[in-house]
Amino acid sequence: MAKVLEKLMTQRLLYHLERNNMLSDNQYGFRAGRFVETALDSLLTQITESKRTFKHVLALSMDIKGAFDNVQCDSIARYISETHCPKNIARLFNSLLHNRQVIMNTNEGIAYRQQKQGCPQGTCSGSPSETSWQTTYFLSNGHKTR
Repeated sequence: MAKVLEKLMTQRLLYHLERNNMLSDNQYGFRAGRFVETALDSLLTQITESKRTFKHVLALSMDIKGAFDNVQCDSIARYISETHCPKNIARLFNSLLHNRQVIMNTNEGIAYRQQKQGCPQGTCSGSPSETSWQTTYFLSNGHKTR
């Protein structure tokens, strides 16, 4: 049941962001009709055009280790609020991001700890907040805004 709810939440958030033109054209992950091949084709087209017009070309590929383990949930929640996401979806994401605990068995008994960063693991759509995290990254780094 939780997997179905999560999938619906992710689809609804994506619908809202795409409908309001809030995603960067350069974001390919978790978007319909956009695949690795599409991203590579776009990159090769840009390189070819730049070379044809004698412009310099620089391509940088990065994989940030631990990015989803260290994302701050408050930044995702703030972004969802700023996009005027429908209130029911915003409340569900806030609950998913903020009402999390780590429960561990220790020598002294069960220990509870609030988890305030990182994406929930073991989800059906990658990290459930991966899409909003990517979008937050794009917007906070000067990419497409409303």
